[in-house]
Amino acid sequence: MLKAILVDDEEPALVHLERLLKADGRVQIAGKYTSAQEGLEYLARHDADVAFLDIGMPEMNGLQAAERIQTLYPHIRIVYVTAYSAYAVEAFELYALDYLLKPVDAARIGKTINRIEEYAMLMSKQPQPVDSEAETNELSVRLFKRLELSGGAVLNGKVKWRTKKAQELFAYLLHLNGTWVAKDRLIETLWREQDQEKAITYLHHSVSRIRWLLREWGVSFTVQYEDDSYRLATSGVRTDVDEFEQALSKLPYISRDNWSHYEHAASLYRGDYLEDHNYDWAETKRINLQMRNFQLICSMARYEMQEMLERSAIQRLLIAQASFPYSDELCRLLMTGYAKLEDRIALKECYTAFELVLFNELGVIPERQTTDLYKQLL
Repeated sequence: MLKAILVDDEEPALVHLERLLKADGRVQIAGKYTSAQEGLEYLARHDADVAFLDIGMPEMNGLQAAERIQTLYPHIRIVYVTAYSAYAVEAFELYALDYLLKPVDAARIGKTINRIEEYAMLMSKQPQPVDSEAETNELSVRLFKRLELSGGAVLNGKVKWRTKKAQELFAYLLHLNGTWVAKDRLIETLWREQDQEKAITYLHHSVSRIRWLLREWGVSFTVQYEDDSYRLATSGVRTDVDEFEQALSKLPYISRDNWSHYEHAASLYRGDYLEDHNYDWAETKRINLQMRNFQLICSMARYEMQEMLERSAIQRLLIAQASFPYSDELCRLLMTGYAKLEDRIALKECYTAFELVLFNELGVIPERQTTDLYKQLL
């Protein structure tokens, strides 16, 4: 038999709901409370399968209580009980398995219990991952160019985020690398144009959507909530940025023995950090990773020239020049490569094109070091 707790600040509504559930006979009332805090205190000591929550309660409303319950006890299903149908759509976004509009009647209660039983049966049939499958359940995240996810137990194809803000919130929590962030900071960063009440509702919706998706993907972490703060506990998450930064930890030392190590790092950089999303909060890290990638390219090109692989170095530098068209350092390396190949025409064209770009677009001329090197190489 299902065990349930009932929470409503109106005693008559609690008694009415209890009577309907007892008449149905499929739900055991574990406790009924007139405040959300009392219900949470009960759940801290006892288990339950479902929580019937009134939404419009003082101090802590049903939406906030549902968030706490889902953070601490994700197996407990939520059913909202409300007099306001406007909350109905929000309810499903916030982990509600169902919602009941007051005044509740016996027929509607029966449908809700049917839905709870169907969900319990569905969950019991889902295969449970075992330790040997832990590796296949790892979630891999790409952050260069755009946010992409792969892996997990059931993740397949393109992720449906439902809203762009849920996607941005996930990216932002991942960006913070497991550190706690206050609710007010999240609102200021992602919903600053909204009034406080709407912003809090949007935050709750987005957090719940992320939790739902993480559960669907079959990964072992979620968005955690504590002391009015959130974090994404990133255990089991592997990102291309993490791999890239780890690979670059030994720069600028490059040798034959670890060349493949740096080739792999270069292949990971498919575009700038979250480039397609253009999040303001990602700008500092985006620039930092750009410069680290620039240093990697230059180091690899210098090494290739030392190994008499000038053509490979030049090809690498030409690709990089599309992203760094105003770099004197890239121009100097390209000219050095052309000089090693004794290609005076390409050398002249390289310098002339660079000089023209700087003058036409920035109104400046090449650095003295670049001009001197050009004359010397000629």
